Amino acid sequence: MGFRGEEQQFKVYFADVPVPSSVLWMDSVRTMNYTSVETNRLLFGSYSDPYFGDVQSVAVAQFRPTLVTTFIPNDAVYDSAILQFQYDFYHYGSAGLSDFSFTVHELSTELSFYDQYFANSTANYVATPIGSLATTIDADYFTKEAEDTDKDSTVLAKIYLDNNFGQRLFNFINPEDENFTNFQLFKKQFKGLAFVPNNTDKVVGISTGINSYIRVYYHSGTTSNYQTYQFTTGAAFSKISSDRSSTELSGLTQYHTDFEPASNRYIQSGVGLITKLDISAFYDLIEDYPNVIINSVELSINNIPTQGTKKYPTPLALVMLDENNKFKKLKTKQDTTDYQAFNNKVILGTYINYDLPTAPCMASDGSNLFSLTYSSTNNKYVGYPTLAFQQLYALREKRYPYWAILPQSPAFAKSLNQLVFSKDDLKLRVYYTRPNN
Repeated sequence: MGFRGEEQQFKVYFADVPVPSSVLWMDSVRTMNYTSVETNRLLFGSYSDPYFGDVQSVAVAQFRPTLVTTFIPNDAVYDSAILQFQYDFYHYGSAGLSDFSFTVHELSTELSFYDQYFANSTANYVATPIGSLATTIDADYFTKEAEDTDKDSTVLAKIYLDNNFGQRLFNFINPEDENFTNFQLFKKQFKGLAFVPNNTDKVVGISTGINSYIRVYYHSGTTSNYQTYQFTTGAAFSKISSDRSSTELSGLTQYHTDFEPASNRYIQSGVGLITKLDISAFYDLIEDYPNVIINSVELSINNIPTQGTKKYPTPLALVMLDENNKFKKLKTKQDTTDYQAFNNKVILGTYINYDLPTAPCMASDGSNLFSLTYSSTNNKYVGYPTLAFQQLYALREKRYPYWAILPQSPAFAKSLNQLVFSKDDLKLRVYYTRPNN
């Protein structure tokens, strides 16, 4: 007569699925400024952290003349060379106002604009500096300006460079000489600059845009003029190193090798530390039931310590890993077929990092990039990749158990934001419906 019987044919269950995890150190984190649509930034400075050890970043950049057709008078006399750069207000390390000093060196390694450069790339430089600056950085002011939507503030640094270096640049100005006009030849004589931290307790970001340059000033009679050398179109990258020997991560010495610290899990941009998830237990949960509907999936990281001066990366994304612990790439026709079978429940990795153009990333229920979003109120990261897990279940004949938690913002390769959490606070809860028999 249409009345529901006492015995229901289906029942909703939930399970807290174990998620074994480890920490991976990823090779080839490209810190080179590469495309106009990604964050273009150089990082330099250093800081110490009880969880991640001593971190240092050296900024490396080529420069080239902007005017190669303008002659200077024969009686022109060199005056000075000044390096200027613009802070982009990114910072990481200590809070408040503190000393910040560094030296500027000529590179002894020639860079190629056609190569890619990474956090662990070689960047040799001449030991004797050609300039230095002792200043202060106010992290609180940088934070305020970084969050200012007007973006109308500009903070510049200016450094007088060694006169011998400046004179060499001045003597090289000759529109009739291919060594000056052809950048491939010019960079053999002037390979670039390295910004090396000295007394610092933070890392800062600088722009390679139009407000960052070298200017060589000269005069002819009573008329003064200058030649500008820009950083905008040359190779530029951040060389980032980390000494973890006094931390729980001291045993992490090999790239792409599972490391399981006793208590915590770690994520650190720039250096390339990520947390790997193994969701094999999800497949184990459902493999005995051929007819299951995934109602809801919640992935969370709980009990995050209150955010202090070192900001957390947020949001976080999930990127598929291969069995070799490298980011999964679509290399074969079968890889592409497998990717298409996900029906937009995974999307390609350019949403996170332009080094991951073919790495599948977990999608949200709206077919955008899935995000684990941080809540300072609840002290947790949480996200709901329900439809993605439904598709994992639908494709269960071929398992995809390994995923990496990767910072989405700030950019993984252009920042040093970090996160530490207990391995026991990583939770995967699955609500599902199955026949009640």
